[in-house]
Amino acid sequence: MPSGDLISQLLALFAVLGVGVLLRALGRGGQAEAAVLHRLVIEVTTPALVLSVLRRSGIGHGAWGAVAASTAALLACALAGVAVARALGLPRAAQGAAGLVGSFSNTGFLGIPVVLALYGPTGGAAGTAILVDSIVTTLMLWTLGVALAARMGGGGDVDGRSVLALLRQPAVPSIALGLALHALPIPLPSWLTRALDALGSATPTLVFLALGLSLDLRSLRGRVRPLAAVAAVKLLLAPAVALGAAVALGLERPISEVAVLQSAMPTSMVSVIIAARYGCDGSFAAATAVVTTLGALVSLPLVIEALRRLLP
Repeated sequence: MPSGDLISQLLALFAVLGVGVLLRALGRGGQAEAAVLHRLVIEVTTPALVLSVLRRSGIGHGAWGAVAASTAALLACALAGVAVARALGLPRAAQGAAGLVGSFSNTGFLGIPVVLALYGPTGGAAGTAILVDSIVTTLMLWTLGVALAARMGGGGDVDGRSVLALLRQPAVPSIALGLALHALPIPLPSWLTRALDALGSATPTLVFLALGLSLDLRSLRGRVRPLAAVAAVKLLLAPAVALGAAVALGLERPISEVAVLQSAMPTSMVSVIIAARYGCDGSFAAATAVVTTLGALVSLPLVIEALRRLLP
């Protein structure tokens, strides 16, 4: 792991989340304000961050090994999520939701900023985090995830709209452009690089503030046992499987750590939307996103400490 007090850095980000929660409690903000921040992050600051990181560092050596380890964790947890929900007697729609939210991680909206805060924009870690998000979360969510949701929820067939939705994501051209600028390389004017850096560096703060504003604890009522079970799959089983796969593949630091951290992130917010769109239990999916986001306050520092002790 990089030097310095990483737990302190992570807690600083969660303190920003606490500000969002406080603003919501005081009536100074809520879902509408969070939606504005979400859009700003997705359409402006994250593409700037991706472009800035990839232009400097490209994709880290061994990054495809991190993709393989993260994919193994995703597939294992998708099966485990469905199995746990079935064992608890939940209906088929809730089983499908559990498979989605128990496996797909918030690697882009949350994972990339966390990796950036812990490792910085150089050295390959941030580039690896971007690759994992692009392949394991984004691509697989709009293909495998949509297929799972449609099959379990019965809310529609998979069609070309999922591919078009993927291609419309602003991060897609920024990934291609960032890699091109790194490979050629093409110098950019200093004012432009400073603007990109300024926008990209705002991403972690905006992400955690938006998460705090959007947390709705009322969605947890009456579902403590199944929510806790699926949250354990997402926050504990996923990083454990990713760690085992990283060790088996012989991945070196920081690539192995990025694979585990990305798998340890809480539930992807987009997976909640897909669960509802294709007829799965949307309210259960949303409640799981809340539980895993709150649970990450405890689980992520534990995962970081485990990586310090277990990885060579």
